[in-house]
Amino acid sequence: MENIRGTLVRLAAFLTVCLLGTVALWAVFADLRFDEGHTYFARFVNVSNMKKDSHVRIAGVEVGQVKNVAINRDSTVTVEFTADSSVVLTEGSRAVIRYDNVVGDRFLALEEGAGGTKKLNAGDTIPVDRTQPALDLDAVIGGFRPLFSALSPDKINDLSGQLIQALQGQGPSIGSFLAQAAVVTNTLADRDQLVGQVVTNLNTVLTSFGGKSDKLDKAVVSLSELVDRLAQRKTDVTNAVAYTDAAANSIAGLLTEARPPLAKTVHEVDRTAGIVLADHDYFDNFLNTLPDKYKALSRQGIYGDFFSFYLCDAVLKLNGKGGQPVYVKVASQTTGRCTPK
Repeated sequence: MENIRGTLVRLAAFLTVCLLGTVALWAVFADLRFDEGHTYFARFVNVSNMKKDSHVRIAGVEVGQVKNVAINRDSTVTVEFTADSSVVLTEGSRAVIRYDNVVGDRFLALEEGAGGTKKLNAGDTIPVDRTQPALDLDAVIGGFRPLFSALSPDKINDLSGQLIQALQGQGPSIGSFLAQAAVVTNTLADRDQLVGQVVTNLNTVLTSFGGKSDKLDKAVVSLSELVDRLAQRKTDVTNAVAYTDAAANSIAGLLTEARPPLAKTVHEVDRTAGIVLADHDYFDNFLNTLPDKYKALSRQGIYGDFFSFYLCDAVLKLNGKGGQPVYVKVASQTTGRCTPK
């Protein structure tokens, strides 16, 4: 009897543990919530196929469930949902429907937006101006139908998942883009006269081209012939480029070798210019008297490849006392060819 009693006790404990485990698994997979929290309402223009028992999340954390979805007489939709008691909703809170997965499930996301900070009581309603439906992904993906027809099912699933990740929660960005597009459209509309003038001028230009189509056609044909000729002589053009490159290298080498003597010449010219500037009066007198001196020399050389000179004066220069020069006239003649002018 004691063995039977012990066996029954162990069997009862085992069954109890199995039952508790089954209940826990059922509660997890059935999304049972023991804290019902508070009930709120939100009005949407379109609930984007969101269904009852969908999740309610804040920053990705599940805080409640959707209890009911009902259509109103004004074609809006009222969504009844619950949120944990710890969740505080205010007059600035927003309700947004987002995609949960690629099979089309949705969830309700609660966000804090601009508005009052007064707390919402249980049973209050979030108005339409503070709700946002999910992006119509079906219309977006429908535009990719020609692309999907050429892709395999696995690639289509990957692309769909990436689209959902890219567009998830990007409603404000898309709205901002549409607003900017509207601004651009309004700007173009305000400048319709300018756009009309541009179109008119473009029409005039095209008309001018149309009236000279023969010449334009001839120019295109000539350009085509030129390109064809160049293509036929591509070897010559290539050789010419190669020779030009070789010549450029040769010139570069020549300039490299000529640079030292050229630099020296420039330096000596600069030095000579400094000397000339320092005694410019003498140099000016030398340039002025040089033509007459050359004429005299030319007359002296008419008798042959030699010059005839006449001794008019002979003066001996000696160093005197204290280094002063002393001039001693050795010979002097003042007549004939030596007569002073």
